[in-house]
Amino acid sequence: MLKWLIPVFAAVFCVCAQAAPPAPLSPPLSTPISCAISAAQAGKIASKTFGGKVIDIKQVKIKNRLAYRVKLLQQSGRIHSVLIDAASGRPLK
Repeated sequence: MLKWLIPVFAAVFCVCAQAAPPAPLSPPLSTPISCAISAAQAGKIASKTFGGKVIDIKQVKIKNRLAYRVKLLQQSGRIHSVLIDAASGRPLK
């Protein structure tokens, strides 16, 4: 009885795996967006402007503009999140 279960499940899996086309990894951008500063530079700007140690940097898109979300660990132990514009290097928040 168990001899036929494995081939049946394998066949069902193969059919289901090919049923839908793979989704694109990321949506295409309609207009090219450039970064004038790197993530490391954004971290330095945030640390210098707001104080604290950089613990995380992520690139984010806000209203069709690229920015870096920088998380800073302040001396008080609080985590402060700031946005740095990727084109100008200016703090947004």
